Amino acid sequence: MLPNIVGEAADRAEHRLHDQTVIWLTTVSPDGQPQTSPVGYAWDGTTFVIISRPDAPKVRNLRANPKVALHLDLDGDAERHSILTIEGIAALSSAPPGESAPLSADETSAYVEKHRESMRWAGLTPETTFADFSTVIRVTPTRARSY
Repeated sequence: MLPNIVGEAADRAEHRLHDQTVIWLTTVSPDGQPQTSPVGYAWDGTTFVIISRPDAPKVRNLRANPKVALHLDLDGDAERHSILTIEGIAALSSAPPGESAPLSADETSAYVEKHRESMRWAGLTPETTFADFSTVIRVTPTRARSY
């Protein structure tokens, strides 16, 4: 459940988070410059799970500052609650070189289920995906807004 969102807004947010495959992650570089990147994710109702290459700028940014923002693209078909923004705190977990991302069995299953078509389209298997994207970013929401 997202903090600060109830009723119709909460229902709409949960629906979109389960249906969408890409969310925008904003981190802040050590010199204070915000950096926004589209990322694949899985949402379990409490935590966002995002995987990344270990040398990505967003990972470097998160080592210096774990505060993040997430947002979905505008839903132009919706009259209400078409914008969702989430603020949170990120925690990093990295696998040693050559090993797969440190995900639980439930996280792995949820991520593969959500991104199976994208992996297939890119010619990747879950095993190669988790080996290349071996850093896990877990974001715990602290505030959410829908309008």
